[in-house]
Amino acid sequence: MKVIDRYLLKELVKFAIIACGSVVAIYLLIDLFGQLTYFTGHKTGLWLILVYYFYDLPAAISLLYPVSMVLAVFMVYGQLTRNRELNALESAGVSILRLSAPAIGLGLASVVIYLVANELITIPFNARLSDLRRFRIERRQSAQVQVQRRQNLYFVGEEGRVFYIRQLSSDGVMKDFSVCELGTDRKVRRRFDVDEAVWRDHAWYGRNVEERTFDAAGNEALVHHDSLKLDVIRETPADFASTPRPVEETSTRALVSYIGRMKRAGENVAAEEVEYHYRFSYSLIGLVVVLIGFPLSVRLRRRSVMFGLGLGLLLSFLFWGAIQTSRAFGTSHVISAALCAWLPNIVFGTAALGLVLSVDK
Repeated sequence: MKVIDRYLLKELVKFAIIACGSVVAIYLLIDLFGQLTYFTGHKTGLWLILVYYFYDLPAAISLLYPVSMVLAVFMVYGQLTRNRELNALESAGVSILRLSAPAIGLGLASVVIYLVANELITIPFNARLSDLRRFRIERRQSAQVQVQRRQNLYFVGEEGRVFYIRQLSSDGVMKDFSVCELGTDRKVRRRFDVDEAVWRDHAWYGRNVEERTFDAAGNEALVHHDSLKLDVIRETPADFASTPRPVEETSTRALVSYIGRMKRAGENVAAEEVEYHYRFSYSLIGLVVVLIGFPLSVRLRRRSVMFGLGLGLLLSFLFWGAIQTSRAFGTSHVISAALCAWLPNIVFGTAALGLVLSVDK
């Protein structure tokens, strides 16, 4: 069996790579045709277009690798079915279920590869692609220039502090801003209204500061300071200058930190929580589609292998559609973030496992 396992695994990997390269190339070509107006409108050179799709490549692979795995399973096991090699193996006493081991092994490997590659490659490349679009193709001003005239900034800091800043300059000066400290009940415990604060010696120093303290009953105590070292503000000018990236461009560690800060400030973070759980649940899609594809490829012996391939692809796209639908429900607070991310895996994974266990019956 070790020889058969090595052969099947080698064929699965080979066809998965070929299929992934093919579907990703088709996907990128279709995207290129759709983006031609965008590129020509911004007079983008050929080199920038190539760099653009180099950065877009990991996201495309991440999206389409489950399809390539289904194709590989049907190609390899479909050939065994078409050539009646399965009958010969069964006659030799080899269980059909035992033959699924290489495919399941490939599916398990895809889980680990996705988790590592998504964190180390896909997410950083998404950020670089976004920067390429904004600063090199669309020729927008860089973040350093934008921050020099930033106004009306809303910022959620550490430990539940909420800032509203009328004017922020890149040289470390804030004017006409407020800082609210929130308790565990999300009620304001302290509030600082500051005319101006300057960053020097690794601290913020405020001028004309009004400090308001609120007790549990909501009573207010007001203290005025002509000048005050604002130890309550632990953020640096660089922290205020940085603009939060979209969730698909944020590392998992930074995403967890952001969710915690926003929750303490009472903000809605449903979309971010869904994305967090989705990053782990999506890693299993390769394993699930393999479990779906294997029993279909070996049981449709009297029908066309292409029919089974089409059926497997249909179920895979239905699985992907269920994931997107479930995500929408989670973002809309219809179901919890964790449930919306894992529900499609539970449903399709259970069905796939049942199909696999029934192949010898």
